[in-house]
Formats: sequence, structure tokens, C-alpha cells
Amino acid sequence: MTVRVPVLISGGGIAGLTAALLLRREGVDPVLVEKHAGVSPQPKARRFNPRSTEVFRLLGLAGEVAEASAPLASFTEVLTGPTLAAARVREMTGTMRERRLQQARIPELSPGPNVLCPQVVLEPILRRAAEERGVSVRLGTELVSFTQDDGGVTALLKPADGEPYELTADYLIAADGARSPIGTALGIPRSGHGHLADNLDLYFRADLTELVREKPFNLCEIDNPVASGAFLSVNGTDRWLFSTADFPEAHTLGDGDWHDLLRIVTGIPDLEVELIGRSPWESAMRVADRFRDGRVFLVGDAAHMMPPMAAAGANTAIADAANLAWKLAAVLAGQAAPALLDTYHAERRPAGYAIAEASSTVRGHVGDMLAAFTKPDSRHDDLPATMFGTQYPEGAFVPDGRGPAPVDHYAPAGRPGTRVPHAWLDARTSTVDLAGPGLTLLTGPDNGRWTTEAVRLGLRLATVSHQHWLAEVCLPADGALLLRPDIIVAWHSACGTPLAEAVTRVLGTVAIPA
Repeated sequence: MTVRVPVLISGGGIAGLTAALLLRREGVDPVLVEKHAGVSPQPKARRFNPRSTEVFRLLGLAGEVAEASAPLASFTEVLTGPTLAAARVREMTGTMRERRLQQARIPELSPGPNVLCPQVVLEPILRRAAEERGVSVRLGTELVSFTQDDGGVTALLKPADGEPYELTADYLIAADGARSPIGTALGIPRSGHGHLADNLDLYFRADLTELVREKPFNLCEIDNPVASGAFLSVNGTDRWLFSTADFPEAHTLGDGDWHDLLRIVTGIPDLEVELIGRSPWESAMRVADRFRDGRVFLVGDAAHMMPPMAAAGANTAIADAANLAWKLAAVLAGQAAPALLDTYHAERRPAGYAIAEASSTVRGHVGDMLAAFTKPDSRHDDLPATMFGTQYPEGAFVPDGRGPAPVDHYAPAGRPGTRVPHAWLDARTSTVDLAGPGLTLLTGPDNGRWTTEAVRLGLRLATVSHQHWLAEVCLPADGALLLRPDIIVAWHSACGTPLAEAVTRVLGTVAIPA
């Protein structure tokens, strides 16, 4: 007989693993299949912003991620030069100075840090946690084909060392990358700027500890007659990435040629170097026109391919997973109507398109993007507003009539459809940490009017007495906010809609418990 599971996830990268962990947090037992048997041979994504590390906090993984990112904690400089040896810190422009001032505000706004943690380091942490928490992780297993109907999705799975077998799921999450075989099979069109540039990443091992000791860098722009591009730190000692777009005939070159090139651009003629891998990749913007097709949902690169300019790809994927997981869990538990799942596309598609478009402002390779990002006349949106101020235009929340939050500075003020603001409630707990599992009712200190109803509605209840936070979210002492598991405000008591009606509207018109 065909085995049936609640959720099948195709793809074991950041998007798929995060979705699996969040589903487990909400009480769902997913199955995750990944066609590769091991971790990616390339570092891939490196920077994870506070919105992502907030999710890692909810998953209880903040400590492990902090430890894994510690080797690159001091690697913050942006360098430029003809070689890595000759590179110097880029002259501070007004734009860069303003950007640093904005970055200095981030710790005030989030309990999660900004970390450099290459995907090749982060993925094993997420995978181990998923396996330890009961996710069925099936490596070396490819989703070959699938069909769907009103009753579910039936997938044909092919292990690398076994016979194909069928598995039926209530829902399928496509976390299968930018080329997404699932999205292609569904015939989902994609919009955006399309192809922007062809690039090549050279992942190599060389001991550059002494060379970078006095100039620990995140990125180093290289402008050399032999090759332009950028160096990226992977572990800060002996693993590095050089990204370039100068070799359209790269397939004709052997390892010896690349060794010579790396010696030239590092500026060390006798450098002992080992090429770990070379990976051609396309810089492009392609966003799926539909993030949902029946019982199938696209997340991460399958939903939105974007250039690495803003280091937003993996972070946007994590936000997708956080948005979708609790909705699937609520529907599977019978707590929400299936219509709730329509809000995944309604909320995440506009956000994904906007982020992908912003990331496509500069259309060249990594070196070009770095130069444009730091040049004196470049203009960028307010960083805190960009990072924390996203407001969904419509979806699983009850608007309170205040209109959209400002876009030129961060001031969500507890509006439904925005992230709940952060405040430390004690030495270890932030208001952000109160999100999920399930819906949570955050009340002011005078919570007498809410306790009985919260129990009746099956809501988690948390009381917040932090006066600055209450003022920031415009909440009186006897007010309340409804908080979703993805850290998004779903309802504000000032809107006038009764709590029971708000829960019904958020979850998609299900019966309220008696």
C-alpha cells in the first residue's frame, strides 16, 4: 500500500529544512527528500539577517548558529584592490557611513544577530536538528514525478540505491531550487528581468591567515587585468571563494589554469592552493506567478530566483517557510479552513517579487554589484525599514484601519500584517520569542478581559508589561495583539473587531470552540 504523510518536502537545502523544522514545531510530521546524498559542495548563501536568526531562535538553534558563525564574526570589512595582498579597506563614503549607522541600530530592533554562516556550515546544523526531532530525512532520494487531485499528492520517489516507490501526502512543498522541476511540471510561468549575467565561483583551500590578519574582510572587490571579481570569506583561514564573470569559456580550462589565476588575484605567486570546486551560476530574476498550485507550494529559489546583491535569497526562503508552515499545520489539525492556504501566495508573492527586484538593481557579477553598492552616489532604502518593516497588503490578518506602515523608517506600531516589534522582557526572552506554536494573544498587564476568552479560543496567552513596547505598538494596559507563529501581528484590539471574530477571519471561517 502507498504510505500517506501530511507533508512531503522536495529539497533539503535551507528552505526545505527550515520548513521541516517549523512544521515539527507545530506538531506536523513531514517527510523530506533530497536527491543529493551530502551537503552542497559550494558555500552558497553566507549572510543570514536578524529576521532569519529570529526564526532560528524559535527553533532553539540560536546557540548552535552563533557558534558556527563565530569564525567569521570579525570579518566585516569591505576591501578593494588589484589583488587580495594589495587590497585595502575601501574609502568610507557618505553612503557607506550612513549604512553603518543604520546597521548599528539593528541590535536595538531584534534579538537575532546578523551572521556570516556559509550554507555548507549551516545546512548540517539544520539537518541534524530535523533528524533528531523526528523528521524523516531521506537523502539520495529524488522526486521523479507526481500527480495531485482533491485528495492529495502522489509522488514517485527514487532512492539512489533502491527501487522507486510511491508516497502520498496531503500537501507537497517544492523547495527544489531555482530550476524547480516541480514548478516546471506544473507549468507555472515566471516573471521578472530574467537573465542578468553568467558567473563562476571558484571555491578553494589556501592558508591566507597571515595575509588577512590585519584586514578581516567579508568581501574584497578585485580589479585586475587578468580577472575581475570578488573574494568572499568562507571560514577566515583556509577556505575562500573567488567569484568572477570574466571566463565564458571556463569549461576549457583545467585545475592548473585556475591555480595560476588564483595565485595572480591573491597576489601570492607561490601560493599553495587546492581547488575544491568550481560552480557556474546565473545571476537572474525570475519570480513564479503562482506560489500555490492546488496542493503544491513553492518556497525559496523555486518561488523566486534573485541575484545575490542584497544577500536576500536564503533569507527570503526562510521567511517563506515560516509563513507557510503554521498555515499548513493549522489546516491539517482542523483548526483552520483550507482557504487559509491561499494567503501564502497573497502574502509572500508580492514580498518575494519586491525583494527580487531590489536585488536586481545592479545586473552584473559580484564584483560589479559590490562596486555599485559602495560607490559614493549609490542610494539605498532605510535598512531597518527594509529588514523589519515589510507589511503584507492582504492575507491572514484583520486590518485595523491605520493604513500602511511608513517605508522610509521603521515604525510598524503593531499594525496587523507587520512583524511584532522586539523588546527584551528579561535577560533571555524577547517579545519575538513569544510567537507560536499556534496563535498567541499578547496582552497588556490588565489582562482580565482576555484570559477566559483566550482559553476558549485555544490561544496561547502571554502578558507584556514593558511600557516602552506597549507604547510602541499603541497598546493600552488592557489591550491585546494576536500574534502568528511567523512573528506577524494578526489583529490589534484597537480595531474594534471582537477577538473571536478576528480568529475566525484569520483562520478562514472555521467554527469557534464552544
